[in-house]
Amino acid sequence: MLHKSCNQKENKNKSEDEYGIFLKNLIEHKGFGGKLKAAIISSVVLQLTDKFKLAIENYLKIPVLVLSTKINTGIKIDGDDPEEAGGDRIANTCAAYYLHKTAAVVVDFGTATTFDVVTDDGRFIGGVIAPGIGISSEALSSFTSLLPKVNISESKSVIGRNTVDNMLSGIVRGHAAMIDGLIIDIEKELNCPVITIATGGYSKLISKYLKRPFDHVNPFLTLEGLRIIYNLNKDILNTELLSG
Repeated sequence: MLHKSCNQKENKNKSEDEYGIFLKNLIEHKGFGGKLKAAIISSVVLQLTDKFKLAIENYLKIPVLVLSTKINTGIKIDGDDPEEAGGDRIANTCAAYYLHKTAAVVVDFGTATTFDVVTDDGRFIGGVIAPGIGISSEALSSFTSLLPKVNISESKSVIGRNTVDNMLSGIVRGHAAMIDGLIIDIEKELNCPVITIATGGYSKLISKYLKRPFDHVNPFLTLEGLRIIYNLNKDILNTELLSG
């Protein structure tokens, strides 16, 4: 799965051969050389998507499926513009629906904190995008002259007795309060209860401060969704390879 990074400009300048050699060496070093059967790519960076697809095909010699709204995603993407839906959000809602078969909200703690809403009949209807915990912390220190950089960790109390504890309360407990409030509002709009599923780096930390704990914490939910989507499309992919 590919993601944007702070070195995106540098990454775009690399060739598919550089990526291919890197991937082949990495996979062989990990002991998976010759064991991989296929790959699926989820990316929002088109230039990198094409390069990685070629790199995998040419150096690992396995078929590659690129996640998009044009393939079978296992769910109906029911927003105003389906093409806007990010691959990670599609994978999240696919996994949530296939694993639980009910209305659900996936809270994904990444660069942004996203809420992905899937209905009980398997429609991804949209959700919420909020600044992530890391971005919130960086913004406080970058745009104020007196606030320091802080390492995200447990908040000792709501009322901080020093600057760092003040900031941790606002960042960590404030994030939890946002999640509690938005889940309540989402259920009101849907007019039905939902299960909540957390994924991403800060999911376990934030869980401690929720009034309503997450029903499930699954750090591999996005990857599980990609696996499901690949299995839904592998026969078509293999047919295309044979016909090609």
